Amino acid sequence: MSLITIVTVALCAIGKLANAQDFVTNCTWQTGFLSGSFLGMYCNNDDWARYSYDWTWLDTQGCLINNGGELYPLSRSGGSYWDTCGNCSVRGSDYDFLIGCECLGPGGIFVPTTYDLNRIIWNHDGILGCFDHLGNKTELGPF
Repeated sequence: MSLITIVTVALCAIGKLANAQDFVTNCTWQTGFLSGSFLGMYCNNDDWARYSYDWTWLDTQGCLINNGGELYPLSRSGGSYWDTCGNCSVRGSDYDFLIGCECLGPGGIFVPTTYDLNRIIWNHDGILGCFDHLGNKTELGPF
């Protein structure tokens, strides 16, 4: 593989992750919660004067994979963390939004792991998404 090809692939991957960062600045992470593998929260839409925020759900199975007890971004179809992880929860702040789970690791032992969803999830017009995986939105959420 040539150096140009390696650099091109690396820049494309970094570009995808860079575009996803920082959804906590335009979503109310304080209202975010995990129901099964679905992340829900209020996020800004493009029409702030009319609705301000929309409720959005995103199935995080399209965003993460378990690799040996560690959560990693899943940028294409083929697997999910959900079948091999349990006891998952989320915790947010002004700069990150962590999902924490116990995932099946080496030797068949469940180990605690976390991943900052703010690195891969984005908000566009009130809809959370990651990579090419989109959530949905409604004007009203559960609260």
